Formats: sequence, C-alpha cells, structure tokens
Amino acid sequence: MQPKEFELHTISIFDGKLFYEEIIKATEDFDDAYCIGRGGFGNVYKAKLPSDDLVAVKKLHTPADGEWSTRKELLNEVKILTEIRHRNIVKLYGFCSHSQHSFLVYEYLERGSLYSILDNDEEAKKLDWSKRLNIIKGVAHGLSYMHCDVSPPIVHRDISSKNILLDDEYEACISDFGTAKVLEINSSNWTAVAGTFGYVAPGNFLLAFHYITYVVKLSI
Repeated sequence: MQPKEFELHTISIFDGKLFYEEIIKATEDFDDAYCIGRGGFGNVYKAKLPSDDLVAVKKLHTPADGEWSTRKELLNEVKILTEIRHRNIVKLYGFCSHSQHSFLVYEYLERGSLYSILDNDEEAKKLDWSKRLNIIKGVAHGLSYMHCDVSPPIVHRDISSKNILLDDEYEACISDFGTAKVLEINSSNWTAVAGTFGYVAPGNFLLAFHYITYVVKLSI
C-alpha cells in the first residue's frame, strides 16, 4: 500500500507555503550551482533565505514507481529529529514530502562534513589534536545522549565521516538519521545491516559497550 500523499510541513520558525517558495527561489529550483554535497538518498544544497538565514536543504532523490524507500527514510528522519534536542545533533527546521519535491531543511554548518575536510589536504592540516579530540567528544556526547538519555533509545546505524558536520568552531553535529533505529524497551531488537559501505557503525558498538559494562558491573 502506498503512503498517503501530504504537503509541506514545518517544524520551527517558518511559515509553510512561504518557506517552500523561499527554498525553491534560493536554490533556483535546486540548481547544481548550490549543491554542496551528494549522497545515496539525495543531494544537499545551500540556501540563503530573504531573512539572511543560511540553511542546508537535503533534496531526496525521486523514487521510482512503486519504490517508497526514500519516503520511508524521510519520515524516519523527521520522526527522530522532532523528538530529540542536543547541541551535537543537527537541528531540523522543516520538511516537505510531495510527489514533485521531497526535502528536509536543517541548520547550516559552515565547515561541512568531516569527510570533506579530511579529503582536502589544506583543510585537514588545520585539524590539530585539540580540534580532533573536540570532534570525537562531540560525537560521543551525541551518541551517549541517544543511547542513554532518550527513551526509547536510538541507534544511528550510519556514523561515518560524511554524517559528521562541523560548525565554524569545529563543534561536531551528527546528521542523517534516515536509517536510524528506535529500540523497543523490554523487548528483543533485531535489525538488518545498514550504513555506509566501508564502515561498521560505531554507534552500534557504543551501545553494546554500555550494555556490556552494565552487565559486568551487575556481576561483580
């Protein structure tokens, strides 16, 4: 059964229809000149609104006939990001789910992904040990919040350098929750392997580590 079609939805400070029109105009209908990143589920665009606010817009690829995995990813990310708030987790401002355009609108983080920085020799040289340690701490705080401070817990399942975004001060934010999993409390949780090729999501290992530590403490 195909999911019910619905229009633009906003989550934060923006007016729905006006917000949609501003996004289309700011990106010139998602012209490649505004594209700042490409991924398996969609491309990311930089948009400057009339209010001078900068936002990042992830436009999801149009699904083929009968294929609704893209829509499922959008709804999953929206559900999770509207229920959690943390300084090391990217903020979601709004989203649109429509047959013509499906996109999510986030806060804009100036330095982009950790992957893009590490892939650039000049930018990578700026990552001294204090900055690298700060990035690791930020990701760890974000994961710890999802695993231990949220009920039910959330496992990201795709922690990679492409999904760690940095602001101007090199503070890290976890992004891209399309494949994240909400765990059922007091129940067995099974999930298929998910994530970026070449990575085994550290989020899963961190959750396992917390659990193992807890079991060990109980046995002492």
